Amino acid sequence: MADKFVPVVIIGAGPTGLTAANLLGQYGIETLLVERNAALSDLPRAITIDDEGLRICQALGLRDEVLKHVLLDVGAQYFSHGQLVMRLPPGMRRNGYPLISTFSQPQLEATLLAGARRFANVQVLFEHTLEAFTQTDQEVLLSLRTPAGELQRIACAYLLACDGAKSVVRRILGIPMKGVTFPQRWLVVDGLVGEDAGLGGYVSCFYDRDRPVVSIPAPDRHWRWEFMLRPEEGEDILGEAQNGFPSDRLRQMLRQIGDQREPHIVRKSVYTFHASYATDFAHGRVFLLGDAAHLLPPFGGQGMNSGLRDAFNLAWKLAMVLRGEGRAGILATYQQERMPHVVQMLRYATFLGKQLVMPRSRLGTFVRDTALRGVMKIPAAARRAREMRMKPESFYKQGLVVADERAERSVRGRLLPQPTVELPDRRAVLLDELLSPGFALVRVHDDPDEAFKALRADIWKKLSPRRICLVPAIKHARDVGQKVTCAFDGQREIFRFLNGRSDRFVLVRPDRHVLGTFGEDGEQAFAAGLQKELFA
Repeated sequence: MADKFVPVVIIGAGPTGLTAANLLGQYGIETLLVERNAALSDLPRAITIDDEGLRICQALGLRDEVLKHVLLDVGAQYFSHGQLVMRLPPGMRRNGYPLISTFSQPQLEATLLAGARRFANVQVLFEHTLEAFTQTDQEVLLSLRTPAGELQRIACAYLLACDGAKSVVRRILGIPMKGVTFPQRWLVVDGLVGEDAGLGGYVSCFYDRDRPVVSIPAPDRHWRWEFMLRPEEGEDILGEAQNGFPSDRLRQMLRQIGDQREPHIVRKSVYTFHASYATDFAHGRVFLLGDAAHLLPPFGGQGMNSGLRDAFNLAWKLAMVLRGEGRAGILATYQQERMPHVVQMLRYATFLGKQLVMPRSRLGTFVRDTALRGVMKIPAAARRAREMRMKPESFYKQGLVVADERAERSVRGRLLPQPTVELPDRRAVLLDELLSPGFALVRVHDDPDEAFKALRADIWKKLSPRRICLVPAIKHARDVGQKVTCAFDGQREIFRFLNGRSDRFVLVRPDRHVLGTFGEDGEQAFAAGLQKELFA
């Protein structure tokens, strides 16, 4: 017999678990977040957040709070044996934010915790440890150890394991990890620097056969250095810092990359990096998210960002099922959608590490440097590099998507771009500000009064999507009441995304991925497919 029933229990109050708690709080789902430690971690582990990660923070309603402690518009530059071979300045914002930014993980977690506490339906328990759990077809029964040492029994409909790389939940389920551990060890040093940013707003990668180094600027005068250790070097390579200032050895290592500063050392640690993922992201009523589901090397900065995507993908589906608005089968699409993308990201990060950062042979470094220089001499290739098109796109080819044979297949399953749009009162806002936490129907049309009049299917009453009309000229932007939100997309980004097809309706999921598109004559067929996917 359980002491208490909660629809969703989340184990682990890291960025992924806190994000899931915020989303479920928004959706009105009673949620219990359990953390074994007495407080949030104060370690600055992850340091880069991408445009999708910041877009998710926006969806949480925490954009302004998060951006206070984010260093935006960070570029990347690559040196080989002291020579610059590639520089990628900060550029496009297809999701409304820079492709690379840096942040303080303790500050982000504090903001996410405060965000979760906005919701009366979210409870956070620190110093509570998961001892065991069992599950049936109807529920999951957990045993939690309280700070007083008592055993508390909690029942829930669904359990989310966000408890990190050494996940207790994954271990109890017996789900193995598939992948490898990099043999190279890296020394990670976090420090405080003076007002002078030194190398500027760039992640600087120093490719050297003797010792590759990555130098990363961070907000609030923080900086990170990552040094690859040689096989003979131990964890005590730096010795002890004197009154927080660098040891002579660290000072020497910094001078080797041209860094003359005297940072105040905040933390230093030695890591080996993993490239692995769980063979299953779900088992019955239990779901693995973040590091519990996958461990990505830091090359490419996608570890934490992938966890945020996990939470964004799963939370709205759980809410639909728990509110009786969708069939339980849609939860199976979490693994179907997220696992292929995680595997792509893992391979991408592994490639960056092995082929760009850590080659040790003369031939390997020569091939790398020649390739990088060659890329910058070809305009199309250089543009792809600046736009980071090499990074695998969040593109769900299978899962909760509805096919329309006459639509452009490249649109379905993709993440809707987020341009800045102009409202009838001339206010400029990011597109997501017009989308509800639920579904949205978007159309490019010059008459907002007529844009959605042709829709007849009953399913729109059940789904209640927010209707957004993006007009091609500011003169067409006008207030048309509560049924339709009108805005001017001056960049015509959504029009280009739709391959110039202004006759398409775009159904956008709560996680901003396109569920499908259809034309007026294809509405009934699309509605039938949607009915089958969500409700049948």
